[in-house]
Amino acid sequence: MAAKALSPTTTPGHTNPNKQVVIAATGAPSPLRDRQSIYHLRCSLCRHDYGCNGMDIKARLCPNCQGGQPGEPLREPATLSLFD
Repeated sequence: MAAKALSPTTTPGHTNPNKQVVIAATGAPSPLRDRQSIYHLRCSLCRHDYGCNGMDIKARLCPNCQGGQPGEPLREPATLSLFD
């Protein structure tokens, strides 16, 4: 099966008009939007890191310095361990 292609707005390195940069896809499901996953975003103005679903990246404002909505939760990816 072929890998799903990323849209330009979800590609790591993409910067929206409000200077919010996509860092990476987390793979975690969005609790706010059905069938969307969370992306790690960073504000290039204040360096705040937060989560955002893929549909909202294009118009997202920083929740720390631009009055944007609170970010979605950023979680560390689960790791597999035989000794947990």
